[in-house]
Amino acid sequence: MTSIQDDLCASSVLAQSLASDKAMLQAIEAVVELCVGSLKAGGKILFAGNGGSAADAQHMAGEFVSRF
Repeated sequence: MTSIQDDLCASSVLAQSLASDKAMLQAIEAVVELCVGSLKAGGKILFAGNGGSAADAQHMAGEFVSRF
């Protein structure tokens, strides 16, 4: 397999694992409900990070505001 194929296969395995993890799905749903509730109430969603995580936080904020 090529590196691209390996990466796609790994992503597929991860997605299948997450899709079958009930605890993870419940946690994601809870976070989504909190975010939606905050926005509907006129609140904010804040992202924070330090170093490389700051870049991730900035990217996530950008995803919520527009599209990359």
